Amino acid sequence: MKIIKNEYFIVIILGFFLIFSFQVSILQALEFDLTSAQNAVGKRFASKFCEAKEKGFSSESSSEFALNNTYLKFVAFPDDDGFLEDLWDFTIERIRNDCGTYVTDQEATILRDFFKEEGEIASNRDLYLPH
Repeated sequence: MKIIKNEYFIVIILGFFLIFSFQVSILQALEFDLTSAQNAVGKRFASKFCEAKEKGFSSESSSEFALNNTYLKFVAFPDDDGFLEDLWDFTIERIRNDCGTYVTDQEATILRDFFKEEGEIASNRDLYLPH
């Protein structure tokens, strides 16, 4: 009887270790995805947005220009609000560093809404594309 209890205990402990190792792998994959998105989308969006603002375009036109010249229209993001928030924080920081003199706080708020809306579309790409 005592041997059976020890075997169950060992199986339970091994089960917890197995579950924990999968959790860590998933978290690492999300972190790598965020870094890739920052490099592929955030940097490029900020660059193209600043390029348009420096040429005198409005924030709305600059946002559309940036969207049309980035991968945001073509990527599929995880359906995770934290992911989009982190990507936005990275992107707006780049915009403020690169062309902050061209962007007011009100424009940043409008741009944030635009970016989040496009990010939601990227997170739910299967709802917007034909199968």
